[in-house]
Amino acid sequence: MPATTVKSLSDQLSSYCSPDQRFIPVMNLVLPRLYAMGYWRDLCFELEITTSNGYFSLPAEAESIMCATIDGTPKSLWAQWHDYKISGIPNSYSAFPIFGIVDDGYGPVKEVLPNDTNHTLRLEPISPDTVLPNDGTVYVTYERSNGDTVNFVFDVNGSASMSTAHVDIRRVSEVRFEGVPVNIRLVGFAGADTYVLADGRGDFVARYRRYRTGAPSNGDAQIVFLLLKRAFIHLMNDNDIVYLGNVNAIKSAILATTAEDNADIERSGYHWQVCRQLLDEEKDAYRGGSRQVFTVDPNFGNGPTYNMY
Repeated sequence: MPATTVKSLSDQLSSYCSPDQRFIPVMNLVLPRLYAMGYWRDLCFELEITTSNGYFSLPAEAESIMCATIDGTPKSLWAQWHDYKISGIPNSYSAFPIFGIVDDGYGPVKEVLPNDTNHTLRLEPISPDTVLPNDGTVYVTYERSNGDTVNFVFDVNGSASMSTAHVDIRRVSEVRFEGVPVNIRLVGFAGADTYVLADGRGDFVARYRRYRTGAPSNGDAQIVFLLLKRAFIHLMNDNDIVYLGNVNAIKSAILATTAEDNADIERSGYHWQVCRQLLDEEKDAYRGGSRQVFTVDPNFGNGPTYNMY
């Protein structure tokens, strides 16, 4: 079945959990392992990003890039160490144009604030919400223009938005969310320029996968079209979406985890094996005739080959 909700899975699978376990914590234990096991049917999605910075960051719901184009041209993907070993990294967040797209690891914010301009930070709701929630705390560590480092605390209070008292912020080094019940966003702004720094809910330290590209010399925006592997997002309530909708595979994962808790390694291994087999079968059925087959033609397509041996 396709993506589903926590409530739907709970109705079908909660009986397989131990009596002393709650369903959502069990899902938060088994689903990250299932997500990491492969590129399953419901775990790939497309995203378009526009950037003129020579870099871009993936949203929290994306783990990695599978394929990418920039302005309609396919680009190669390179590991984090790539241009360190070949040419050294440039004095910016961009990569040399010949490299395509280079992994830059994780950054504390989605967009980096220009360090030659003073900024103010603002906490704001995300549509369709019009006000912030009444619970939660957001901790931000930033550096001011005079070099001072400040640990600022937003005690979320249900207002339309909240801003920092300092208006000369140059760099943000850490953002932490604690007990935030709904998605909210932290932005930095200077005049009409706004930079999205972090967003989310729950309890987490913000970190975003960043990739460097070759910044266009004329300063034009680049349109980056991505095929992404979906990351697991911590579940909090019954309405949350579970993109991995194979009920039988999740059932096997629950049984495998229960067996692990009971030190039954043999039974646990069996259930994990069944789980992987179910997901592989679902993926093969979904791909149908588009499944790639590797073939070798020793005659380069010019007819039959005689006396090969």
